[in-house]
Amino acid sequence: MAHLNLVPDPAVLGVQVGLFVINMAIVKKFYLEPYLKLRTNRDILTTGNRADAARLLYECDEIARKVEDSIEDAAASAASHREAVKATTTQRRMEIIRAAEEKARAEVEAVALRVKNEIAEQRTLLPKYISELTADLFAATTTGK
Repeated sequence: MAHLNLVPDPAVLGVQVGLFVINMAIVKKFYLEPYLKLRTNRDILTTGNRADAARLLYECDEIARKVEDSIEDAAASAASHREAVKATTTQRRMEIIRAAEEKARAEVEAVALRVKNEIAEQRTLLPKYISELTADLFAATTTGK
């Protein structure tokens, strides 16, 4: 009867392993490497460009955000500077107005005092003028001129 021999033959096994390695090297060299190279190039040209485009869009968004932030910072700085200048000029204006009011008040008081003194002086001369006019009127009415 026939029986099954499960003991491997080392010579046959060595030849089969050798053929497998040789076939694997041929398949790798002539089929697998060119295919992987072609697939990598295709991925670079399609997916790679998409990834670069997405990266560039992200960078543009970041730059736009930075520009908007710097514009907002500049606007805030300008507003605070404007408010500071406005407060300073308002305070300076009030100081100028107060100084002008004080100067005007002093001048009005000086003019009022001068007018008051001139009125007092003229009142002291009034009796003299009245007596002169009375004498002239009396002389004119008595002499008949």
